[in-house]
Amino acid sequence: MFLDRLNNEEDTGGNSATRPLIVTRDSPRKAFFKKLNRHGHKSSGQKKIKRRNGIYRGNSFAGMASSQRVVVKINPVKNKTKGVGTGAGSGGQNLYHHIHYISRKKAGLDGEQAILFDGENEGLTRQDFFELCKNDRHHFRMIISPERGEDIEDFQGYVRKIMERVERDMKVKLNWVGAVHYDTDDTHAHVIIRGKDERGEDLVIGRDYIAFGIRARAQEIATELLGERSLDDIQKSIEKEVDALRVTSLDRFIERHANEERIVDVRKANNFDKSAHYEASLKGRLRYLETAGLAKEEPPGVYTLNEDYQDVLYKIATRNDVIKQLYGRFEEPLDDLSVYSLKAGEGETIEGRVLDKGPADELTDKKYLVVEALGGGKHYVPVGEPFSYEKLEKGALIRVRPFDQSSGRADYNINLIARQNDGIYDIEKHRQYIEKEQNYIDEDAREGYLASHIKRIETLEQNDAATDIGQGRFKVPVDVVEKGKEISAKINALEKKRFYPKLDILSHHAPEDLTDAGKKTWLDKELYARSRSKSGVEQTDARLEKALEKRQEWLVKNNLALIQSNGEFALRKSALRDLTVMEVHKEGQFLATKAGLEFNAQKVSSSKEFTYLGHTELESGKWAVVMRGKELQMARLDKAPDIEKGQKIVFNEIDRGTFQMKAAEQAKQQEQARSSDKDQEREL
Repeated sequence: MFLDRLNNEEDTGGNSATRPLIVTRDSPRKAFFKKLNRHGHKSSGQKKIKRRNGIYRGNSFAGMASSQRVVVKINPVKNKTKGVGTGAGSGGQNLYHHIHYISRKKAGLDGEQAILFDGENEGLTRQDFFELCKNDRHHFRMIISPERGEDIEDFQGYVRKIMERVERDMKVKLNWVGAVHYDTDDTHAHVIIRGKDERGEDLVIGRDYIAFGIRARAQEIATELLGERSLDDIQKSIEKEVDALRVTSLDRFIERHANEERIVDVRKANNFDKSAHYEASLKGRLRYLETAGLAKEEPPGVYTLNEDYQDVLYKIATRNDVIKQLYGRFEEPLDDLSVYSLKAGEGETIEGRVLDKGPADELTDKKYLVVEALGGGKHYVPVGEPFSYEKLEKGALIRVRPFDQSSGRADYNINLIARQNDGIYDIEKHRQYIEKEQNYIDEDAREGYLASHIKRIETLEQNDAATDIGQGRFKVPVDVVEKGKEISAKINALEKKRFYPKLDILSHHAPEDLTDAGKKTWLDKELYARSRSKSGVEQTDARLEKALEKRQEWLVKNNLALIQSNGEFALRKSALRDLTVMEVHKEGQFLATKAGLEFNAQKVSSSKEFTYLGHTELESGKWAVVMRGKELQMARLDKAPDIEKGQKIVFNEIDRGTFQMKAAEQAKQQEQARSSDKDQEREL
């Protein structure tokens, strides 16, 4: 048995509990199975993990089939520093929220708050670890979930043993905190590892050790604590997969052994040189797939798998997981809930209200929304990049639409350059166009921007939508944009790509709550659109129509609209501008009072330097909040800034009333570089 073999190694002087994992230059998977194939033979000596180029690499034996099963998920996460008013300090706002999440109320033992602990102490404060790590480049998040976690009496001790052996393997002291959660069917632990080692250098863990090593250590210790799994335990575990509504290890085995026509022949007593029990389980799984309509048996014992059968199982399992995740958050049943498809080309456009939101999983910063469509039905929508997520209130009005990661903009730009040059896309002419016509693109980003177009034209050329004529020049047909869409769709389908949807936030707040708001709202924009026989939504409902009626009454009362002689409602000409001014003045006065400054409502000057205080999201867009002397001013931005608070900045007006913001020092350096280039040109 596996543990007996460990004991034998200990008797010969090799302490398996503390032995460093073996380093290999093979690929992670190849090295992993090499280790498995040693069949218990003792190695000639202990090979220690080494640290090369700042990267820790290692690899471990996995437990045999008799080892306790443990799910270990680990994810490196970059610390986010953007955001105003998150309560997270100067950086690491996502780390701040994750520490609070793992130590939340009701997740601990007996429904109490989950306790933070490390290698030596428990009852740690959230703020201490956050202050230590908030300005690091990144951190690691880990979940440790043993199959029999409820049988481990000292779960904190179990986690500490794992982390001790990880430290021995990596030859480094780690800063980490953990918390054990008891609020699900499976007892599990969350661990956050600081992204710096004891020398203050960035901590980088090899992919092979992330993929296999930590899990192997967790299995190893769980087996020491609980003993090996019996043959009966192993067989019962396999039997559970026979009629499971999810993709199982049996499905993956069947997929590997099906031919190109997706046919699996199991007419023999032994078809795959496996045990009688495993062969019977495989046949049972195939029969289950046939009864579920995911395979066809003809003749008896010969099964043809549906092309998308694993996709169907994935969707069913995902929906079941979502229902479980949302349990208790809604009073009414979720029978009409659908899960938004992330598969390229499958998602639909949905307009509706946000009913609920929260973290999509326990390991990443991904979020979810539950949206009730205006036409009826609830939809669970995974959100990949939570733009304005924190300000999105329940009841907010949004549009969800599919996203294939290709907006067609690159194809449009390629076509634009080609049409200006007799149908020839010339890389050098595109570079000149960027310099002349797109100087709003940061100089440091221009080569990367051009490189993305070069990569795209090469893709078009490889798919016969452009012709390479040499020297960075390509002949481009007039219908390249349409061909580009077809090519992107084929690539996405071939690679089975999945994409998070795009979110259009129509109103951050419930429209019903904005009927008397002193700012420009979605209701105002919708009333304006309707006055021109248009609408901002495809469908509407009684609640929305009632809110629009109330908003009309408020606008008339405040002299921003009128009822015409024919009884029709009409906005006054300057109503939308006046509402925007009202919102900015109200926000500016509030922020100025809070900062002990005077609010200056004048437009910022492009010739002056300001101190950056942060930015705020208003209904009218993103606004920079800046200070000059004892005055606070605001400026509408083209995009969210990536500048630290307290820096000196300058503005460049790129459109009427809309500004681009740069660090003053960066702007000076760029101006000096341009002046130097001009001087060199004169000398030449």
